[in-house]
Amino acid sequence: AEIKGHRRTYVGAMPGKIIQALKITQVSNPVILIDEVDKLGRDFRGDPSSALLEVLDPSQNSGFRDLYLDVPVDLSKALFVCTANVTETIPG
Repeated sequence: AEIKGHRRTYVGAMPGKIIQALKITQVSNPVILIDEVDKLGRDFRGDPSSALLEVLDPSQNSGFRDLYLDVPVDLSKALFVCTANVTETIPG
């Protein structure tokens, strides 16, 4: 939900962090820092690495769909910078 947002049917629903970053910067080609991707964890709420792949993969990110907006958003012009402390624990 942090990456792709919440569906509008939920109380307190809001867009994901990517859409919030686009709104704050008011540009279509922002530089977005994703810190410590090696600490992503999978639990009963879902797998954030699959949502992150949808954002970072050039073949998929031109049609990124935030669950709150429910319209395709082109992220192909955004530059994503990811950091990690340990490369062996990066999901993938």
